[in-house]
Amino acid sequence: MNKTIAISIFGIILFGCGTAVKEQTIKKVNKKKDLEAILDRDTLIVLTENGALSYYEYKDKYLGFEYEILDSFARHIGVELQLIDVANPADFVRKLNAGDGDVIACNKPIHMEDKKLHSFSIPYTHSFEVLVQRKSEDSVIRDISMLKDKSIYIRNKSSFMNRILHLEDEIGENINVQSMPGYPVAEDLIEMVSRGEINFTIAMENTARIEQACHPNIDISTLLSVRQNIAFGLRKSDEKLKEKLDYFLDDFLESEAYKLLRKKYFDYMEETNFHIEELDSTTNLNIELSKYDELFKASALKRNWDWRFLASIAYQESRYNPNARGFGGAYGMMQFMPNTGPSFGVFPDSPPAVQIDAGMRYIDQLYNQWKHIESREQRLKFTLASYNAGKGHVEDAVRLAEKLGYNPLVWDDNVELMIKNLSIPEFYRNSPVKYGAYRGPAKNYVKSIYSRYMSWKLNE
Repeated sequence: MNKTIAISIFGIILFGCGTAVKEQTIKKVNKKKDLEAILDRDTLIVLTENGALSYYEYKDKYLGFEYEILDSFARHIGVELQLIDVANPADFVRKLNAGDGDVIACNKPIHMEDKKLHSFSIPYTHSFEVLVQRKSEDSVIRDISMLKDKSIYIRNKSSFMNRILHLEDEIGENINVQSMPGYPVAEDLIEMVSRGEINFTIAMENTARIEQACHPNIDISTLLSVRQNIAFGLRKSDEKLKEKLDYFLDDFLESEAYKLLRKKYFDYMEETNFHIEELDSTTNLNIELSKYDELFKASALKRNWDWRFLASIAYQESRYNPNARGFGGAYGMMQFMPNTGPSFGVFPDSPPAVQIDAGMRYIDQLYNQWKHIESREQRLKFTLASYNAGKGHVEDAVRLAEKLGYNPLVWDDNVELMIKNLSIPEFYRNSPVKYGAYRGPAKNYVKSIYSRYMSWKLNE
């Protein structure tokens, strides 16, 4: 096999996923082991990676399919949950068996070779390995033999190397493996495919399906494996922890909470993916406003806002659909997250008037948090970015702007450039970033909403 090392094409802008979860060394203050040690220290330590399935920070809150399962388990046994972000895939097992963590959570399939190194919990989901490529009428690969002499880019030390070796054996041809430096996670490589920087990568289908909602120009329909069970990794010596976790999972997987969790992360992607697509939705600027105009006007008037600004946000978020559901459990016309909505008195079954008023109050709150921005236009854009990405990620972009000589008080062509780099490992794993990777569409989100708003305002 021709294995070459791809030259990193990432820029040199610092973002901060690596500082979001500082790696810590466990102090061994006693000889207690297994579940007893976890209960004694009052903390379950999870070795994980920054991604949509494992964990991520959104609007100053930890989310993630695996994170929420393990958070429920930690609460079940009465301890806190601590995350350690691991960049190098080879470090997961080393750190686990060195006692630096209790559980591996990285969307990890159960492989026979891995079972020699550590044990697994019972599976909590399943997935497939898929080929990620750009959509094209002429060149989409469906026949695996067509991978002959093609270059597939994977993470350095990735377990997908074994899959490529098996594919080579099955088709009897060479496949060029390009091992990416810097340990980009699957989401980073998928974004590179979408941008046209590389042509192919491999990912687990559950991760690729989430990323397809952000990058609708990718194709993930070419299967490369049979269905694989996904489970948490544990030390072989931690028999009591495995027994406790398996017992919890056995009940949890049959619970309504698990059904809601799957629904939250997977079931709504096709229904409302428009608000996170990397598309410029300003092409139809003269779109008519909604049947909720009077509600927008009433809510905006109470806080001295232009109601068309609020309406433009609602259009972008849900196309004025009060029953919309989005990724991560986002709900309603204004797409509140489950951890944010209740604090503004809005719930999935709240009527449109309540949803709209809650959205207005949240926007007003965010706007007041950017008082040091003198330009009203720029302040509005910082507000929009905060509504979409969460204020923490926008603050990370501001810090990057300051560090790299851009104007931290101007969104256009300054901070907006920095927020695009929060998806690049060289940046999100380093200071001054505090809130981890951000792979959302804040740049286009701000542009679309503000342009639509100005069009409505100028054409009244």
